[in-house]
Amino acid sequence: MTTVAHTPPSGPQHTAAETIAGVCEAARTHRAYGEEHSTLHPQVWQALRSSPLPRAALPKQCGGLEWDAPRIVEAVRAVAAADPSAGWAAAIHAPAGAFLARLDPPLAKELCPPGQTALAAPVIGGSSVPAGTTAPAGNRVRLQGSWPLVTSAPQLTLVALAARAEEGTRWWLVPGTELRLEDDWDAVGLRGSASHSVSCDTLVPADHSVCLTDPARIDGALYRFPLYGLMAACIAAVAEATAERALQEFAALAQTARPRHATGILAHLPAAQEHYAAASARLSAAACLMREAVGQAWHDAVRGPVENGARARLRAAGAHLAATSAEVCQSVFEAAGAAGLYRSSLLEGCWRDAAVASRHALVAAHGRRLAGAQMLTGSAGGQL
Repeated sequence: MTTVAHTPPSGPQHTAAETIAGVCEAARTHRAYGEEHSTLHPQVWQALRSSPLPRAALPKQCGGLEWDAPRIVEAVRAVAAADPSAGWAAAIHAPAGAFLARLDPPLAKELCPPGQTALAAPVIGGSSVPAGTTAPAGNRVRLQGSWPLVTSAPQLTLVALAARAEEGTRWWLVPGTELRLEDDWDAVGLRGSASHSVSCDTLVPADHSVCLTDPARIDGALYRFPLYGLMAACIAAVAEATAERALQEFAALAQTARPRHATGILAHLPAAQEHYAAASARLSAAACLMREAVGQAWHDAVRGPVENGARARLRAAGAHLAATSAEVCQSVFEAAGAAGLYRSSLLEGCWRDAAVASRHALVAAHGRRLAGAQMLTGSAGGQL
């Protein structure tokens, strides 16, 4: 396994770490709010927006930070450990700044508000579903459509919306003010993520679109790192943190729960002990594979292009971690028996959140198929 040495945080990085800790504290405090209201608490939104996360992958010329990929993934995991819905928002917005690295640099700078403060950074998100249509309109393009599952839809300042073109799918960058919001997010899990549908019928400058598999216009390790792979790793990090929380909740519950017909507490039952050990080992193994794949791809990106084999391994690892996390959450929820039915244990909430996270296209069946196609036939490199 290849490891990459990182300089210990100092100076401004301490401030960044403290700010992320503040996001985690706010998310932990207001976790129940998202379950009830299908959006994050205003204080959590404020903490996220003023944190380094929206600027983590944004080009420096746009006021961004250009963090390294492993650091972005770990920051997302930390927030998700406090609240999976807040972590999901972080998983979408933290890597999305790299979209602007696919634009001409002067244009990318124009799309960012003036100033270098955190509150001036754009909050970028969007939908990968190519549900839009485009038609030429002079030097602009008319973009029409309705897109589902747009995380943090009410909070976005710049939205990337997918539409098919002759050369493949392109993402059109539209100001959040141009969108119509459909209040339709009422899902079983990640309820606080406010992943509503949006629609628009607007004119967009012809050069305000990107293809995420095209090389970035700005050189740098972060922009040589596979963008789809980075987004998949962030999503998998949310699922991992959720499964870790489920294991913690099961361990705590096992100290007091007394299954019917058992002579002692759940923690003393051999079947529960075996089940917990197996689930913990599966999650740890999948997480180690993910970290190794991210580390190797980052090691390669620091030195030059990331080869297709490393890209495929990164996508496969992300899909495997997401699926394993969902399986672990379901397995410990079932192993808890009737004691796990109460919302106070958080087990059922972890199960619901991980089930939703594992269904994102980047880590679900489509992501695994792309990785497998590259591994078996060498034919999917351009889509990784």
